Amino acid sequence: MKPIVVKLAAYAAITVAASGLVACKPAQPPRELVDARVAYQQATQSPGAYAAQSDMLDAKRSLDRAEQAFKDDPKDQDTRDLAYVAQRKALSAQAKANALYSIEQKRMADQEVAMIQQQNMRAELERAKGALGSQTGELESERRAREAADARTKEALDKIAGIKAEENERGLVLTLSGNVLFAFGKSELLPASRRSLHNVAEVLKNSDRKLRVVGHTDSVGSDETNMALSRKRADSVRNYLVSQGVPSSRIEAEGVGKAVPIADNATPEGRANNRRVEIILEKNSSPRTR
Repeated sequence: MKPIVVKLAAYAAITVAASGLVACKPAQPPRELVDARVAYQQATQSPGAYAAQSDMLDAKRSLDRAEQAFKDDPKDQDTRDLAYVAQRKALSAQAKANALYSIEQKRMADQEVAMIQQQNMRAELERAKGALGSQTGELESERRAREAADARTKEALDKIAGIKAEENERGLVLTLSGNVLFAFGKSELLPASRRSLHNVAEVLKNSDRKLRVVGHTDSVGSDETNMALSRKRADSVRNYLVSQGVPSSRIEAEGVGKAVPIADNATPEGRANNRRVEIILEKNSSPRTR
């Protein structure tokens, strides 16, 4: 009988040990807690997690409470309830983190675009300054060249007998006495005047200024007669200059009659001064500026 007793005792010991192993096996967490853990882990890995730190901390505390409830009593319903709350808070924290990250990314993109635009504007401004500087230099060079050319023109005209040249607000004004150019009451050029006008034309051909020929009379006669005579005399001078090579496109002619006297018409000398033709080299009238 002794061997049977030993065998029964051994079997009892094995059974007790097996029961102990079953009792020591850790409890499996409920699905809600597993989901809460995953949700929190994903939330912390979001690129915008740093921007939602308060929400992340709240989710962590909720998860810690669920973990503690599971540790205290794995089968208690509180574990599932707390885990569900923790999961929702983790998902909410992740959503907020993603939204804040998107806002930050847009802000940075807008900032980069603004910076690029500012760089482009500065570059464009520098190019404009360079172009303006270049244009200013060109205009200054052109101005100096024009002043030098005008000085040479005036110097050459001053040497022509019977020509008075002076600068005023209208430009360079050449005054030719009507007594030298025309017979009294006539508009045909006198032979002597042709020689003077030929010399004038030779100088004007080298200038690119626009020309205006203006005829004047004294106060003798009617307004209509003086206006017609002054215009005919201006046309005669213009036509002669054109015949001598001055481009017709550069010359305009007009008569103003007795409207613009420069002396007293009450004296013979004053009337003689008023009978005149002016050739005006207008200011700012080069081909480039017209």
